[in-house]
Amino acid sequence: MKLWIYRPTQLLDAVRDYKLYADGEFITYVKRGQRFVIDVPDHTQTLQAKLSWCSSQPIYTKDLSHGAVTVKNAFSHNPLLVLFGSTLFATFGRKHYLKLVI
Repeated sequence: MKLWIYRPTQLLDAVRDYKLYADGEFITYVKRGQRFVIDVPDHTQTLQAKLSWCSSQPIYTKDLSHGAVTVKNAFSHNPLLVLFGSTLFATFGRKHYLKLVI
């Protein structure tokens, strides 16, 4: 299955690459501002993004209606959360640090 991957140019994690996993197996790096197409196996059930010990919630490929996924930092749209919530997201909210948007 072909899958469009996009990562916006957010300020947070600008110099770090996200890792994309299909069913727990690494498939590719996603760099800041990058947009590309990748082939994932047809039998893939879940996709998940990771950065160090932080990750996103897994999404199910059966929910992909148009085959496009955006990988982004979950809280960088809010400057107050960037200032005061980044430690919270990196510790207690580490499984919600990244977001995969269908």
